[in-house]
Amino acid sequence: MHRIITLSTVPTLLLALGLLSPHHSLAQYGNVTPPPSDMAIGFDTITADQARSWLSTLANPKFEGRGTGQIGYMKAAHWIAGKLAEFNLKPIGDGETYFQMMPITRRSPDIKNCIIEGPDGFQLSGAGNLGFESYNDQASVTGEVVFLRLNGAEPSIPETVELRDKIVIFSTDDQASARAPRLIAANRPAASLKVIEGTPTSRSQTIYPGRGRRGGRVTGTISQPAAAELAKALKVPENWMKQETAIEKPGDITIRMRIREEKSAAPNVVGLLEGSDPELRDEYVVIGAHLDHLGTRGGAIYPGADDNGSGSTAVLSIARALSLNPVKPKRSILFIWFTAEEVGLIGSKYYTDNPILPLNKMTCMFNIDMVGRNEDQGEGDTDADNEGHIHLVGSQRGDTELHNLILSANQHVGFQFELDMESVWNRSDQVNFFAHGVPVAFMFGGFHPDYHQPSDTTDKINYKKIAAAARLYYLSIFAAADHGKFEMKTSE
Repeated sequence: MHRIITLSTVPTLLLALGLLSPHHSLAQYGNVTPPPSDMAIGFDTITADQARSWLSTLANPKFEGRGTGQIGYMKAAHWIAGKLAEFNLKPIGDGETYFQMMPITRRSPDIKNCIIEGPDGFQLSGAGNLGFESYNDQASVTGEVVFLRLNGAEPSIPETVELRDKIVIFSTDDQASARAPRLIAANRPAASLKVIEGTPTSRSQTIYPGRGRRGGRVTGTISQPAAAELAKALKVPENWMKQETAIEKPGDITIRMRIREEKSAAPNVVGLLEGSDPELRDEYVVIGAHLDHLGTRGGAIYPGADDNGSGSTAVLSIARALSLNPVKPKRSILFIWFTAEEVGLIGSKYYTDNPILPLNKMTCMFNIDMVGRNEDQGEGDTDADNEGHIHLVGSQRGDTELHNLILSANQHVGFQFELDMESVWNRSDQVNFFAHGVPVAFMFGGFHPDYHQPSDTTDKINYKKIAAAARLYYLSIFAAADHGKFEMKTSE
């Protein structure tokens, strides 16, 4: 059973003043009170139409799913930085830019110097023949070979066939294509190469600060002509790919790899709105959202419209609103769009380990992740049931005054809060700030069938909800900046 709090009461200011048509999709729910007059101008700038415009850019194929370490992420980061310059936010990143550059190492196979060696001096060059998707630091992998053909929606490996520590060359029909790699991996081979039509390509790896190098098995692809050439050298029948079969060869082959490394960086995007009170502006509130998503994988773009194009858009809406509002918060507001959230909350950890502004001057942190859809987990709780609902996570773990402040701001927006999703507490960036003693709040729209799928696209987005989320945090940030320091519970 959800715990729901509703704080909406009377008609909106915008309709009352005739500033918007009654047919305009207001970024509020139910009957609400007008925002405070000194915040109204900025509040009114946050609209569903503006959210649609910006998110259509962030989730556009030209940004290629914003994968950390991929060119699409850098394009998105530069686009956000351009908006911050437009809003006249202060660049406080490296070299007075809007970027806090997080060092990373890019690794990729030097495919021209990768080979397969077999009996009687056999060698197969990697160029045009091989592609590697995962690999480790070992220079070579040696093992007996299994040629394996898997067919059907429920493929299976014969019980008499042992794959552990062997090198598997496998082929599938269309039905078995998706499941076969997982099935083979579960049997722990030393390496596996899938036979494909066309020219294989390799995937680069990224090493992040504080993370070790990847171990594990070698996986990848091999072209049909190269697989036929290898089979011939090992005296395997040419038709093995045309029938369901498993052929084990007692002789070893060796995959020799050369890995190229280059130093690179991925930015957190940062901008500062300085507080209006000269005596208080050295203290600050943080509002953040992760900008990255899954990028391009297996030739498919994962656009991440909801995850987290929606949160990134909401934070951008707040930045614009605060820049346009004549009255500014007393304390400063630090805006951060985090990198590498999808690979383990790494960008936010990098910030808290390397803060641009002193952590002891941070009063609280607001995080926003996936607020562009109505929750729909297919358990009798449908999309339509959750219009106007939002999850509030972690806001009662620190100072309950922060939680109550958000509830009070909600009288001007009208969300129905659900407080039942603490299970996602460790899955977004606010947790790294909380670990440093900073009270936090995490606004989250909930899961849906398109989560982490290429189908997380802009045509399914609820732009009114994004704008409502931005309006709620806009008001909450103002109140938090006037409040000052929040305390942590001694039991936490």
